[in-house]
Amino acid sequence: MQEDIKLLEAFKQGDMQAFETLVIKYKTPVFKAIYTIVGNVQEADDIAQEVFIKVFNNAGSFKFQSSFYTWLYRITYNECFDYMKKHKKKFVSLESELNDEELTSLLDILKDDSVSIENQLISTELQGLVIKELNSLPEKYAKVLTLIELQQLSYKETAELMNISVNKLKVWMFRARTKLKNKLEPLYNKYYHSEVTANEM
Repeated sequence: MQEDIKLLEAFKQGDMQAFETLVIKYKTPVFKAIYTIVGNVQEADDIAQEVFIKVFNNAGSFKFQSSFYTWLYRITYNECFDYMKKHKKKFVSLESELNDEELTSLLDILKDDSVSIENQLISTELQGLVIKELNSLPEKYAKVLTLIELQQLSYKETAELMNISVNKLKVWMFRARTKLKNKLEPLYNKYYHSEVTANEM
């Protein structure tokens, strides 16, 4: 990450090539992070452009107290969530396509040592149910699940992005997982048993 800091320092001194290098390095991960949430290519592209405009305009205020990565992603998620609030969108769009790893990460909330999630359950129908229930959670819980379970950020990174302590984040995450588990469990059981019945016929 020291390379990022050097590039940012160079940009603050007027080196436009340094800024272009940072954009090239991070434009794809920033776009993917936004798309996972909004589920629309054009909207994700527009938000990503706004993110880098903010980076360009606010580079002078960066105090080097965190990594450039953390600062960039804080801008990314704040811009993304602000956009969704403004347009009254859900935290994970129904147009989003969760990959197997993302969906399994959410479904793992249901798991204990005696429960197995079958690969056949990873389907468009189940994705829609999971996303719908995730979006029905209180805003702060939907955010922490989105950042940790879908975006695969660490607790430390997520706490920094949300400007809360790691301990508070752990409490929110516990409550978020519990609430989502309670919402998903009957849906999972219904879906699982319907699949088993269909396979036995």
